Amino acid sequence: MAPLPDPRPHADPATLAEIQRMAAVRSDADGRAELGSVYIAMFHNPAVARHVGALGESLRFAGTLPDHLRETAILRFAARSGFEYEWAHHVRAAMLAGLSEEVIAALAAPSVPPELDPVGSAVVLAVDHVVDHQEIPDTVQRVLTDAVGASGVVELVALCGLDALMGYMTISFAIAPESGLPALPRS
Repeated sequence: MAPLPDPRPHADPATLAEIQRMAAVRSDADGRAELGSVYIAMFHNPAVARHVGALGESLRFAGTLPDHLRETAILRFAARSGFEYEWAHHVRAAMLAGLSEEVIAALAAPSVPPELDPVGSAVVLAVDHVVDHQEIPDTVQRVLTDAVGASGVVELVALCGLDALMGYMTISFAIAPESGLPALPRS
């Protein structure tokens, strides 16, 4: 499919205001004043963009998971799924959350990064099982539940679902990461 045209020239004032609001909410984490291209494309259906944006804001800025675990999950899911756009948009957030460049790069490799603590390793293993369409093993779920509660485990799986939706949007509408963002390492 060809990329969608920019919907902003034909958007009503309320939609333009929502685009600006969503950009402002994400500006510190993203390090950019502009709303990401994937959200702009979604504004061809403003209700979808608003609902997806609200879920993203809830999980990213008001969720249960600590920042470093959330970003570990997002980067692992992006790498395992080949979603370059999601990877590119979350490397900065991962670094702000305290993940080192080595750990970030290792999240793109097939194995669990040895630098991670047991909870971080459990996040990676849980994401791997979600990507592989498998149940999360009891032992992994127990580590996660002990660390972040059942609500945190549910949030982790919801993050995978949100990132899948975002990834499908970028693939379906040929949305590439904006220039200057880091590329997904190839292992």
